[in-house]
Parts: sequence; structure tokens; C-alpha cells
Amino acid sequence: MYDLLIKGGRLYDGSGMSSYMGDVAVQNGRIVEVGRVSGAVQRTVNADGLAVAPGFIDFHTHLDAQLLWDPIATSSCWHGITTVIPGNCGLTLAPCRPQDRENILGSFVRVEAMPLQVLRSAVKWEWETFPEYLNRLDGRLGVNVAALVGHCALRQYVMGEEACERAATPSEIERMKKILKESMLAGAIGFSTNQNPVHMRSDGRPIASRLAAEEEILELAGVLGELNRGSVQISIGTLGISVPAEKGVGLFNRLAAGGRPVIWQSIAHRWDQPDLWRQLLEMAQQSQAAGVPSYPLCNARLFNNRFNLKNAQVFDDLATWKEILFMPIDQRMELFRGPEVRRKLRYEAVEEKRPSRFSRRWDLVYMIKAATPKNKSLERKSVAEIAKMQGKDVIDAFLDLSLEEGLETLFQTSSNNGDESAVAEILKSPFTLVGQSDAGAHLIYDAGYGYATRFLGHWIRERGVMSLEEGVRKLTFMVASIFGLHDRGLIRAGMAADLVLFDPQTVGDCEPEMANDLPGGEKRLVQKATGVKMTVVNGEVLTEDGRHSGALPGRVLGKG
Repeated sequence: MYDLLIKGGRLYDGSGMSSYMGDVAVQNGRIVEVGRVSGAVQRTVNADGLAVAPGFIDFHTHLDAQLLWDPIATSSCWHGITTVIPGNCGLTLAPCRPQDRENILGSFVRVEAMPLQVLRSAVKWEWETFPEYLNRLDGRLGVNVAALVGHCALRQYVMGEEACERAATPSEIERMKKILKESMLAGAIGFSTNQNPVHMRSDGRPIASRLAAEEEILELAGVLGELNRGSVQISIGTLGISVPAEKGVGLFNRLAAGGRPVIWQSIAHRWDQPDLWRQLLEMAQQSQAAGVPSYPLCNARLFNNRFNLKNAQVFDDLATWKEILFMPIDQRMELFRGPEVRRKLRYEAVEEKRPSRFSRRWDLVYMIKAATPKNKSLERKSVAEIAKMQGKDVIDAFLDLSLEEGLETLFQTSSNNGDESAVAEILKSPFTLVGQSDAGAHLIYDAGYGYATRFLGHWIRERGVMSLEEGVRKLTFMVASIFGLHDRGLIRAGMAADLVLFDPQTVGDCEPEMANDLPGGEKRLVQKATGVKMTVVNGEVLTEDGRHSGALPGRVLGKG
């Protein structure tokens, strides 16, 4: 008897081949038959009018902590995601000695904008090693988890606080390699590192991986080559801004020469360098043409950054802004009032020509929520509009408004992916991986959970950038192949029964909404989807019509 039979859907099997009408039978967590299927079954699902696809794999998340209290990984699970990959950008919660816990959390707080009080209350530290962390997750998951080992935790575990101060010695590198190998053999599916020059801990110190020499990174990536297992994920900041594009791609190629796939961040349209994406795509093409397994990621969504001047990170590569935004609130407000300070702030955020994460396009910085009734009329207006209305310089208008509202005024801006023609070319490139949700991070700034449903709805249905078959392949089999998840990503007999049923005519992402559903009632943005009927994880229904079934069928992939 089959456990589950999905009848009469149109199968987009993940391979990219033409879709077809058919049934999918599931038993003991596996797909056992595909085609025209009949027989005794515990539950039949009518998929008439629906697409049936392999479950989507979200390969760039920061759900390391959230999975401890939210095993179904909301909001990701509502968008067809059945497997998540945490541990990106060099950040993991293991390995970690008791004396290093606060500093490890401090990296998540600043880089990934997670509330410290939430992490302190919800992370119970029932582990020290990476295998122990995986054991804590396994058996208490709704979605599958395939986890990367983060370079920051690895360095801190071996070097203590000196990890944030200096390069590692040869003996320290050997110890890191040994721990990484043990973690890989216990179930990790890769290694992540981060050289982004603006990434720091909450105490202002650089994250540990930034102090690593190139040789250290190559040595650690070599562990994966020796094992012939796993992938390397690397963030080095904005190519062409933080580091010359040629230098960055050269490093990626040297890492990939070890024989394992390298996933690098990232290709996006930028307002300050509108043609940089073309150069990066060409370089990615050259790498892959030479047989180098080097894959840039990209995203189907705008990078919307919501911020106020109590929590802004968007100015972190502007020296004066960064210095002030690390100061206590009272001191911060006093400095923002000073004319000489404003002159420096104006130069960095308006006049300076040096490339920056911040676009310097104040016509693209919108006031989206006033903190006082008096300023409600300014909502949805750009700072440039507000300055013109008030007869002020943009920096004066921006700071005066923020100070009037105790730095609580909420703004939104985006430096990336504003040109949809450019984004379409990036997405449809055969050389790019689609997905940079950052799920679990930037909880009050942005919500990228819906990258897959936006890709299917906006880009494929409405803009026609590629066939639905190719779009599903990019979300499933392509990801599974690069990350070595060899029993996922295809609808084939014998494969794991991770599936998503959706309506191609209505699938899409909803606008994010603020919710108070973090531990302790803290706020975060959540995002729902339209058109997703059902997700199935390891043969069990996880969500149906946007509601959790109550089952927890997820597994830690890579173990055993």
C-alpha cells in the first residue's frame, strides 16, 4: 500500500525536460512510482491543475539558531522549501566552547542582524562540537537541513579571541583541518568562509574569518577535496567594490581547483556600477568553460533594506557613519546634530565617489513608517522629495526627521537589483544559482523567504524569462547537484519524496508583514505565499494551504 498518491498533476521533474501529466506514488519516504499509478493508498491528493515539482532547496540561509525553536523554518516552508542549508558566510553556532558563546552570538547579532536577547534566551547550547550540533537538530525538524561548517566558529574554537586579531599558525591550521574533517564525516555538507570587510561582531571587532590568510582558506577547502565531498561557500564583500573583480574570481577559481564546487557571492545589478554584472557574468562563463566548478549566486528579488538610525547597517562602509552608529543612542543623537559632523556625513553619503554598499541615491531612500502622527503624511516619500518639500539639504532633512522622532523613523532603500532588464539577464544565465534568501537573518530589515515563489510568479509567469521547466531545475536539481544532495531534486523512482504542489497561474510572494513571534515576543518580518498548495518532506505532508500539518518529517542530510 502506498502512503501517498499524488494524482493527475503536471510533473516538472527537476531535470529541465518537458513537463507531462502524471501521478507520483510515495512509500516509506521515497518516490516508488511515477506515471499512471493505481493501487491501495492511505491518502490520495488530487493535483488537477497543479504543478508537481521536487521540493525547493534554499541554499543560502542563516537559520542555524531559528531551527532550534522553529523546526519548520517559517516563512521558508510556505514557499515550497523542503530543504534549507544554514551555516553560510562563515557563521555557525558550532564548534563552540562555553567561554566563546557570547562572541559567537555577537557575530550573528551584527552581521545577520539577529536580536541578542532572542539568541541568549533561545540558544541553549546543548552541544560543543559540530557533530553534537547536528545531533541536536536531527529528529526535531520539519524541513531537511544540510549544514555548512562556518570558518568563524572553527577559528574561534582553535584560536580563542586571537582569531579576531591575527593569522593562524601552521599548527592552528592543522587543528582546524582536523576538526573540519571530523565535522564533514559526521554529516556536514561543506565549509563556508567570509572575508567581507564590513562584517564585524557586535563589539566592533572583525569577524574571525576576516583575519584568515588566503593560504588558510585554501588549506581548509582542500579538506573537502581530499574527502571528495562537500561544497565551499564564500563571501568576500561586493566584487568590484570591496575587492577587484579579477582578484575575487581568481580566488574562487583557486578554491575550486581543489575539485569541489565553490559558491560565491554574488552577481546583482547595482545603481552605482550598472554594468558590473555583465563583467561578472562573463567571468563566471570563462571559469565554467575552463571546467572550474565555480558558481555565482544571484537573487530574484530586490534587496530591500529597512532601517532606522538605531539599527542601521546600510552605512557600515562609510567611516563616520559607522563610527557614530556604534555609539550609545544619546551620544549618537548629539553627534547627528553637529554641523561639522553633518559635513562629514554629507561628503560620505552624497559627494564621495568611492564605491559603497549604500547607493548614495537619496531618491531611492523612502520613509516608510513615521514614529509620530505629525509626520504620517511623509510616508512613502523619498528623502529627496522630503528635502525638496522642506527646502533642505538631503542629509539635513534625513537627520532632522530622525532626530525629531528619536531615531525611530523607519526607512527603506535598495542598492541592488533595481533594473529588471539586468536582473532578467542574470537570472536566466546558465551560469548562475538562483537563491539568496538569507532566511533567518536581517529579521526586521528584510524578508527574502519568497525568492522561489517570486521567481516562479514574477519572473517566469509574468516576465517570461525562461520556461517553467528550466525555472524548477534551477530551484531543485541544479542546487542538489552542486551541493551533493544526490537523492534530492528530481522526481524519479528511488529518490527522496520531497515535493511541492503549486498553481503556476497564481504562485507568488506576498508583501512581508511584521509579527511578534520570536522568543520573548520580539519582532520580525514574515512573508507568506500565494498558490502553494502543499509541501511534502520525506513522504509526509509538512504544509497544506499554508498551514503546518503538525508532522516533523525533516532530517539532517549527510548523516549516515
